[in-house]
Amino acid sequence: MIFVDTSAWLALADSHDRDHSAAQAFAQRLSRGEFGKQVTTNYILTETLTIVRRRLGHTVALNLSENLAKSEVVRTFWIEPVHHREAIRLMADHRDKEWSVTDCSSFVVMHALQIQDAFTFDRDFARAGFTAVP
Repeated sequence: MIFVDTSAWLALADSHDRDHSAAQAFAQRLSRGEFGKQVTTNYILTETLTIVRRRLGHTVALNLSENLAKSEVVRTFWIEPVHHREAIRLMADHRDKEWSVTDCSSFVVMHALQIQDAFTFDRDFARAGFTAVP
């Protein structure tokens, strides 16, 4: 399994994103099943769809949402209150980091599901001890 972060979804969706080419190349590897199932969270999707709507418009955001909801390879993990509380605690315990609640919730889920790899362009995943790819 591999965790997919907002930065990866944005790079895939936006052809003007600086990481678009790298994201597309890595997505080809994912489509061949190199990392197995892709996991994201409802927090990541909320963040992604908000930014996509602002950058690319309402229709693009809705199409992305629909495609992800129908996907057989992307599993959306829904953050429950217990995960949210753990994310807040993780953020509080790492005052020296600028980790967002969304990032911390991702780290909580990755630990819970024993996922080491993250498809991301956000260096905070590596700082949290995960392998950021590509």
